[in-house]
Amino acid sequence: MRQLRVLHLITAVETGGAETFLCRLLSRLPRERFKSRVVSMVRPGHLGGRIRAQGIPLATLGMRRGLPSVGAVRKLMEMLQDFQPDVVQTWLHHADLLGLIATRLAVESNLVWNLRNSRLDDAPWTTRAVVWTCARLSRLPEAVLTNSEAARDQHRALGFRPRRFEVLPNGIDCAEFRPDPEVRAALRKEFGVSPETPLAGMLARYAPMKNHAGFLRAAALVLKELPEARFLLCGTGASQVNRELLALVEKNGLRGKVILAGYRQDAPRVLNALDALCVPSTCESFPNAAAEAMSCGVPCAVTDTGDAARLVGDAGRVVPPGDEPALAGALAGLLALPPDQRAALAARCRERIETRFSLDAAARAYADFYEGLAGER
Repeated sequence: MRQLRVLHLITAVETGGAETFLCRLLSRLPRERFKSRVVSMVRPGHLGGRIRAQGIPLATLGMRRGLPSVGAVRKLMEMLQDFQPDVVQTWLHHADLLGLIATRLAVESNLVWNLRNSRLDDAPWTTRAVVWTCARLSRLPEAVLTNSEAARDQHRALGFRPRRFEVLPNGIDCAEFRPDPEVRAALRKEFGVSPETPLAGMLARYAPMKNHAGFLRAAALVLKELPEARFLLCGTGASQVNRELLALVEKNGLRGKVILAGYRQDAPRVLNALDALCVPSTCESFPNAAAEAMSCGVPCAVTDTGDAARLVGDAGRVVPPGDEPALAGALAGLLALPPDQRAALAARCRERIETRFSLDAAARAYADFYEGLAGER
């Protein structure tokens, strides 16, 4: 069987949801069936080393954020002509547009866009322009993928009219993200939290749409019901050097109640330390952090954004975006569960990810999609 050549073009290789899933997907696509290559528009970040460690070539176009580059188009065209991919998979709007231009000029390949979050409220005008342009060119790729039904519907509302629109959800490595009592004990000791202390956390980079401010306001309400509770923030920017975040902690009367762990590469270990995970986002597509937590047996309180409600189902709590009293009530309810109910809910969380959102299932879906697409040409 001939290997299918797939070139992945992505805006950056950092710690976002799309980047993380691409890294995981590459680890599961069968090497005997697929020859993969990754191109990052800007200089690779945290995940670059993990991709290279898999033996997958990773190149960069050396672009600067927010600045178009004719030279980058030429460089990408040369890479495409050298690799001659059967499928060009682009990830996120800027890569979608650049990939369309370069692919049409350089090779005859199946071009597939991959769309995620589409909220543009806080986006710069350059991003808005890219999304507007992509919407009007959306019939040119062979197919467009999204990781959630919500993202597909949002893009349709923005004017996207592709010839083929597919939803392929993210998947979680259930062997990596699994319950581990020993890890739980070790991480709680590291964080200075006793085994009995109710601990709720948020794993997300510090960004407006992630809504750290809303989480901290909800945390202050939880403390009125559960004074012994503690809260953990983990992710890029969620650290002691973030003065804005420190001010929010102080404003909500949470000094000494919040652990600021910053960016860490051991998410499975951090999640095991929690009793509940919170996703208070104002906008999501497929909340990876919630799926990872559930795979570790940690129930989630999430806002009803993107496909969060479809993800947690009856194994968590869903509240309206911006309703902090409701979010606080959901968190407090999860933290106060009796041990037997907590264990039952943890098992339900794990089972839901294993049966519906595993990485192996996601990789099979992508593999079948790529091979089907290449066979059609």
